[in-house]
Amino acid sequence: MEGDAPGASFGPQVSPLEISSAAASALTLGYSAPMPGADSRYSDATIAHETRLLGVPALAAAVSGAGDQQIGEVLLNATLGSRAAAGYADVRAAAYLVPLARAALLGERLGKVLGGLSHADARFFARALEAAGSAYTSGSLYGAINIAMGAGRDATLRDAVRFASVGNPADPVAREYARNFEVTRELARPALQGALSRVEATRPALVQAYLEVLAEVPDLDVAIRAGNKEAEEVSRLAHGVIKSGGAYSRRGLQAITNLDGLLSSDPRLKPTATETPVVAAAFLLSLEHGLGYLNGRVRPAPRR
Repeated sequence: MEGDAPGASFGPQVSPLEISSAAASALTLGYSAPMPGADSRYSDATIAHETRLLGVPALAAAVSGAGDQQIGEVLLNATLGSRAAAGYADVRAAAYLVPLARAALLGERLGKVLGGLSHADARFFARALEAAGSAYTSGSLYGAINIAMGAGRDATLRDAVRFASVGNPADPVAREYARNFEVTRELARPALQGALSRVEATRPALVQAYLEVLAEVPDLDVAIRAGNKEAEEVSRLAHGVIKSGGAYSRRGLQAITNLDGLLSSDPRLKPTATETPVVAAAFLLSLEHGLGYLNGRVRPAPRR
């Protein structure tokens, strides 16, 4: 795959159905995997697992239209559809998947797609964040979008994400948009592909990829809630779990359980910004290799 271009190797032959199926698979598998500190089928302290799953079909269907509509409009449709179906919308996951889907559907470089973010995109993006709920309108990205919208029609969503990406801490979506999905493409995707080559099962591979991303990149949500020092400490703990074997050994699996307990005990430490690039990486790999690449590796969960 071209360094700047998730989707360029797919070409225009990628269909909306393939996009929808890959998005549904990535979201369902990602939501279900027991990533330490994140909601999953085993632990749903923040949002019920079933609620997240109920919103997947509408989100996936909206993302499949990214070749015909602008990014902001697709994001709004995904948000409204998910909320209508489930009373909840994962606007961040949709924001990650829409540009990747558009690049794949149009056979364009991701950089070109992101470079085309417009003033209209900013308006739709703001409406999507508002529709998703108050949790999404208190951050730096929403503030930056409102500043851009008030600066005239020459100000774009591209300007807003660049501004929000240099904050301390930065907004996770803004960082990926401003850096051409650097974490998703250059860290999460190869981590997930490497894990799949070792464990041959989707669930532990997703957990391992999550740990590798968390160990390398301090979670921005943790930094926002608890500060940079705490975010770096969470990354250090994830690195320790990897050194103990991660998803590849019994000792590592016990360390994963211990880390989950520690992170779940303090809501400030939940690394909620790390799940999404792993989900986006799963989406990319599904498009590259076909649905069976992930869906064919689903194994029964052990009894708990």
